Amino acid sequence: MSPRRVHIDTDPGLDDLLALAFAFGSPELAVEGLTTVAGNAALPVVTKNARRFCALAERSDVPLGVGANAPLALTPIDATHFHGKDGRRGIALPPVDEASSPPARDVLRRSLLEREVEAVIALGPLTNVATLAVENPALFAKAEVIWMGGTLGPGNVTPKAEFNAYADPRAVKLVLASGVRLRVVPLDATSRVAVSEADLARAGIAGGALGDFLHAAVRALCGAEREHSGEPTAVLHDPCAIAAAFAPELFAFAPRALEIAEREGGERGRLREKPGATANADFAHAADARRLGRLFLERVARWAGGP
Repeated sequence: MSPRRVHIDTDPGLDDLLALAFAFGSPELAVEGLTTVAGNAALPVVTKNARRFCALAERSDVPLGVGANAPLALTPIDATHFHGKDGRRGIALPPVDEASSPPARDVLRRSLLEREVEAVIALGPLTNVATLAVENPALFAKAEVIWMGGTLGPGNVTPKAEFNAYADPRAVKLVLASGVRLRVVPLDATSRVAVSEADLARAGIAGGALGDFLHAAVRALCGAEREHSGEPTAVLHDPCAIAAAFAPELFAFAPRALEIAEREGGERGRLREKPGATANADFAHAADARRLGRLFLERVARWAGGP
């Protein structure tokens, strides 16, 4: 069976970088394009992280586009308190020459039209996706959007909102209303999917540039989680969205009619069900955490040249 062609829209970010490693290590997927969006850190920072990671992975052949540097509305936020000002808590990535990249809109459009991707996997705020979906929703006729974001339970940036939803709720509202096929991989499904440094060692991920990166990234993510939640494991929020693109059976998806609060204040970014309305997304309300963790470890070990 041919690999599923995907485009990844991302704001790297520690777990975004692990998600890219997961995608590159999964033979079921062919990554046809990358675009960046401000989220975990400022746009120049996350774009540099994406470019440098592709150099590490020897995947500089993947087209890279630079996207939105701010949300469509409301006050911009970031997650540098968690990911660090460099978006990666100081973990090493190879230096690359500074290069200009085309706009994300152009790269995403080419992925949809010329490369005929079957899914756009969005790991950050939906700003780039919303902009194109509003401009021309027909571009998504043959592709679904898989978004890591939102929650119908407790949030991680406020008591009611998940970070990516809070960062640009206007974008979420526009995508929900666009008619684009949307699968949501929220905190409800991702929060218990985690690995530890010991898990990496047991998976046979040894040294070398890629193995060293994986150990450093998981160690940094474990440290961030320990500081902010008290749990010393790396929660795999963004890698879950990658898994949903080729192993949806590991999630419990159900149709939901969703709406989002888009005004400033305590409700900002809160995702809610809209009673009596037509479903506008498939929502993962649970996931098989054990199998997802095992799948992630198998694939990143493969990517790093392990067993």
